[in-house]
Amino acid sequence: MSRQLGRRKGTGRRTALGALLAVGALVLSACGSGPNSGGNGAPDPNATLRLTYAGVTTLDPAQTPGSTAVLSNTWPVYDRLLQISEDGQYLPMLATKWTFSEDGKTLRLDLRPGVEFSDGTPFTAATVVANIERYRKAPVSKELTATINSVTVVDEHTVDLQLAAASRAVMGALSAAAPGIMISEKALDNPDLATHPVGTGAWEIDSFRPNERVTYKLRTDKDGIWDPNTGKIARVDIAVRATDAAYSAIRSGQVDVVLSNGDVSALQSGIDQGTLAMRPLKNASTTAALHLNHTVEPFDDLRVRQAVNYAIDRRSLVEALVPTTTARVQPFASVINGFDESLESTYPYDPAKAQQLLAAAGHPDGVDAGTFYVANWEPFPQAAQIVQADLAKAGIRIQLELMDIRQLSAGGYSKSNRPGALMWMSYPGLEPGVDLNWFLTNPTTMPGGVPADIAAKIAAIDDSTATDQQRASRAKEVVEWATDNAMYAPIWQGVPGWVMTNKVHGVEAGKAFLAPLGGQDFRYAWMSK
Repeated sequence: MSRQLGRRKGTGRRTALGALLAVGALVLSACGSGPNSGGNGAPDPNATLRLTYAGVTTLDPAQTPGSTAVLSNTWPVYDRLLQISEDGQYLPMLATKWTFSEDGKTLRLDLRPGVEFSDGTPFTAATVVANIERYRKAPVSKELTATINSVTVVDEHTVDLQLAAASRAVMGALSAAAPGIMISEKALDNPDLATHPVGTGAWEIDSFRPNERVTYKLRTDKDGIWDPNTGKIARVDIAVRATDAAYSAIRSGQVDVVLSNGDVSALQSGIDQGTLAMRPLKNASTTAALHLNHTVEPFDDLRVRQAVNYAIDRRSLVEALVPTTTARVQPFASVINGFDESLESTYPYDPAKAQQLLAAAGHPDGVDAGTFYVANWEPFPQAAQIVQADLAKAGIRIQLELMDIRQLSAGGYSKSNRPGALMWMSYPGLEPGVDLNWFLTNPTTMPGGVPADIAAKIAAIDDSTATDQQRASRAKEVVEWATDNAMYAPIWQGVPGWVMTNKVHGVEAGKAFLAPLGGQDFRYAWMSK
């Protein structure tokens, strides 16, 4: 599903932005009922937390590649082997300890004892074996578990993962949806697993409407909740709404949390009065970027790709649209080991330099560069028209066409032979080699790939026998190469975050466990009366 976006006219950034706000796009929110008030601050164990995220077609992590979306829709019911902190550190979850062997090819996991699934099944080493074997066989999740050759039971609460190579890539996998999410062994063969998940989380499924809404209720066996810091609300409601409807709903108290699209002027009165609060996710690894197809003219020429990077006024765009995020030049996030702050000066805003590069590439009068896909997720439509105008000033003329963000990220861009697209660079995890492999060698994100020597360097980054410093140094070398060669034109890192009512608590700094990947996990949230 796609539609054309017209070229933005006008020179003033503020004027242009005002016109852009009329462009429709998808931002997701949640619905509910009840007036918005300050409350008395006392915890309300009977409350329903009504929040927002992208809809999913299935709740089975083995059936979808969108791990962040799945995690953000299933955190009430599913726990993972590992979780990641807001500052990008691995933390215990169902696994309490992890140790690599001396040769780096075996990872031992010590598992949390005394944990039960909501159907009464105990969580044991056999559970881990059954789940990982299922992920290894499922077509969609098979690639995600390729780093694991086999799993061996050591004792009831200890397993050894035999790895295909001495690589820390497995760490990112164990904190992601597949193979990190653990499902009850009894439920693995259930024909309705996609709609009726069975996990160790504090809540259990109540209802699910694909791509619309999923609701959860507190487990009936409340004593079975292993983490005493969770389960502080009776129900969780995750639903989908467009931006205007979402903002209207939170103003009237029908919603507790909505996704911000960057522009919260319609909610500013509530923010100023203290009835609403912003929760930006500035350090989320999710990065917005102009993807450039190196197999298509004119972007097969390095000078044209560099011209694109010089032509974009990132700081003004970020200030206008997503001020809670950070302008970004390198195709790497600050929360990932190997980020190099010095690279951020590589492409200052310089339209004259862009024109010089175009002329050197044989385009003294500019170039018609074709039609770019644009994710129909705010603020991408607005950002695309700003980028379009910036590029036009330098002589790079592009057209814009909206496409559903799910179609776009699932191969709609890479299979189209289009010259480029504006969408997220979604990080698979916290391991730099995994991320660089995804961005630079995966045909879904990088048609044409990279030279063999660069691919070899990427493969060596996540060596589990290397130190953190060694892995960072290896990653920096590749990131510098990717930046110098303008493999992408990154624009900003982070997501605008959430706007919440003042009844939502427990999600302060340090308690947003999927924030490094741009997702949401409100398991420690509580509501006041």
